[in-house]
Amino acid sequence: MERPTSAAPTSAPARRKPPAWAPPAVLGVLVLIGLAIYGVPVWTTAIFAGYVTLGLILPGMLLWRAVRGRPGWFVEDVAAGLAVGYSCEVVVYIGARSIGLPLLTAAWPVATIAVFLLVPGLRRHWRRTDRAEEKTPFWFSAVLSGSALVLFYWSVIRFFRTHDLAEPGMLSPDGDSPFHLALLGDAKHHMPLASPWLPEQPVLYHWFVYAEMASTSWITGIEPQVLLLRLSPLPMVFGFLVLMAVLGKRLTGAWWAGVAAAVTTYFVLTPTPYQWRLDGWFSTFGTNAYEDGSSLRAQMWTSPTQTFGAILFAGLALVLVDVLTVANRKRWGLVVLLTAAVTGGKATFLPMLLAGLLLVVAVRLLTRRRVHPGALIASGIAFVALLFAQFVLFGGAAQGLAIDPLHFAQISGASYTAEYAMPNLGSTWRLVLVALITFACWACIWPGLIGLARLARRRRPDLTISADPVILMFGIGLSGIGALVVLGHEGGAEGWFMVSGRPYLSLAAVVGLALITPADVPKRRMLMWVYGAILAGAAALVVVHEANPKWTPRPSTVGGPAHSAFHLVWPYLAVFALLSVAAYVVHRSSFPAKGTAYASLLAGVCLVTTPLHLYETTREANHTGWRGVVQYEPFIPKGTKDAGRWLRDHSDPSDLVATNAHCVITSISPKDKCDNRHFAFSAYSERRFLIEGWGFTNRTHEVAAATGTNAVEAPYWNEQLLADNDAAFTAPSAQTIGKLRDQYRVRWLFVDEVRAAPAPTLGDFAQLRYRAGEIAVYEIR
Repeated sequence: MERPTSAAPTSAPARRKPPAWAPPAVLGVLVLIGLAIYGVPVWTTAIFAGYVTLGLILPGMLLWRAVRGRPGWFVEDVAAGLAVGYSCEVVVYIGARSIGLPLLTAAWPVATIAVFLLVPGLRRHWRRTDRAEEKTPFWFSAVLSGSALVLFYWSVIRFFRTHDLAEPGMLSPDGDSPFHLALLGDAKHHMPLASPWLPEQPVLYHWFVYAEMASTSWITGIEPQVLLLRLSPLPMVFGFLVLMAVLGKRLTGAWWAGVAAAVTTYFVLTPTPYQWRLDGWFSTFGTNAYEDGSSLRAQMWTSPTQTFGAILFAGLALVLVDVLTVANRKRWGLVVLLTAAVTGGKATFLPMLLAGLLLVVAVRLLTRRRVHPGALIASGIAFVALLFAQFVLFGGAAQGLAIDPLHFAQISGASYTAEYAMPNLGSTWRLVLVALITFACWACIWPGLIGLARLARRRRPDLTISADPVILMFGIGLSGIGALVVLGHEGGAEGWFMVSGRPYLSLAAVVGLALITPADVPKRRMLMWVYGAILAGAAALVVVHEANPKWTPRPSTVGGPAHSAFHLVWPYLAVFALLSVAAYVVHRSSFPAKGTAYASLLAGVCLVTTPLHLYETTREANHTGWRGVVQYEPFIPKGTKDAGRWLRDHSDPSDLVATNAHCVITSISPKDKCDNRHFAFSAYSERRFLIEGWGFTNRTHEVAAATGTNAVEAPYWNEQLLADNDAAFTAPSAQTIGKLRDQYRVRWLFVDEVRAAPAPTLGDFAQLRYRAGEIAVYEIR
């Protein structure tokens, strides 16, 4: 009998890799559910997502591809397309709103898509790239999607749960959100904008984000409040995260560098070894013990101008990477478009961009004895934009910004909470000590900057690093730090320079890290050491954090400022001592990428602050509630939203309104002072008021400077107007009401019946039309 022959061995079937689109799809479903829990119907989110996709990303991506000449890496095309789409939308909306046809804004995406469908030479830009090196790895997509999910969760626990869309939660938001909503309402109905709470004052501010949201509201029909507090910032935040990853990949050619850039931008924070809780404002907004410029704070929602400006500027930075490395005239059109959008989106970026470009010009002159033409042209564009922003958009106003070195040290979270370096103490050495601690923290965040010393050496074949774009990023980030150190603002606005520049310093640090990381180390060994070093660094911080007492080391409780200084410094000395032990272990090892291991140790120290933040805030949410949390005493009168929307629906946008409420009032408000940040009435009515409040205007800052008072308590300067306005409510008569109608052209009265109760005879001279909660609306005939 013949023995059966064994079958030839067959190779195991290749394991199918998960698709790169799966993580973003999961993210989208989770975001949809989360928004539904926090008051946004699924259908509303779907409409918004459809508009962002078809009205912004798609036409912007087609234009991006046409300028670059071909379809590229899909992730890059989508993220850059969003920035281009935002820029086009704002420019078109300003023109359409100016001629009274805001819905005409919808024509630009329709026309763009039609042109790319009908013109044969442009149809190729609909195709995806077939280049293998531009296919997104699953792990890259998963890490970015996971990072975006963390940002969404952060938004929920830091913002959504304390900023409800309905009463009572909506009655106690942060002080800035009504301000933003009021300007958004004005952008829906007027161009140019005025301060709707005080129309005599122009908007000398970064206002393009309000035009963007107003355009979205017109086209989708979604309420401005829902856009501001739930929807519109999300694609900006996610898009900026992706653009940081794209820039990291483009600057180095390494996928891991893209992930490192995105993670560093948001999650590598100032190491905080203190266990004691920071002062209420710092805890509420998620800032850290010492200023680090991180975007992981509630201001990603409470400052939509910064959030919008960040994604526009990231798109501009991506274009400039091309301009500085490849000659292509078409790309200058995108440079001009995105620079124009940044000018009105967040002009804070412009002087930093100019500094970065001039640094490129200077380095090229010093090293090659010739000018970089692209950098020089871009510098000219940035300079013109800066002049336009300062003297046209902002009217030359300083808005309270001044030369005040180390002011940031006075208002850093730890020093302010410990009452160690506050303005009234007047001790320079205290400020210097806080600044030195801050600088040490920065060294932990960006150790990779040391690797930039290798930038001028022979190129490595595994990296595609061009020096000029890296120098640009370094210059942008360094100028942000310089502005933080030199400038000061009573509201801490100098910190926005740091927030704006930090991502680009992080990009430069990632490039430096790539330069010191050898290419010949086996991947598994490299990951083992990197993850181990990160865990060791994190452990060092956690050990010191748990050993730290929970009481705040104020000078009055620890025996004076010297003892307080010791309690501020010793935790960092302890952390660095533990890190030295770990670094010695690395030094004695045979691991060839020792520089990478040292940087990973410091990264662990900084990264662990993020989960500590998330843990503390989650615990607070479990204690105080996950929805509708009234974080402060309510200061918006009940019924404001309903009465405001009734007035909006029954009046003309040109109608002028008067009110008897001008000051934000709570049970602890000083009787002799007026918090002039009263914006809620104009915010929810989308109407201009004769005088509601006078906060956040340039004239208020000038009065504050002249009288030596805080800007939020500065008095109103036109006493006659205020008297005529208030007389109609305190002493209503045919004369007082008639003066509002005939001299000031007031048509409606929006009355707070509790905090500033009017005379009971008001109804004899004006017709009551609507009442909700504590608000009554009267019409003057």
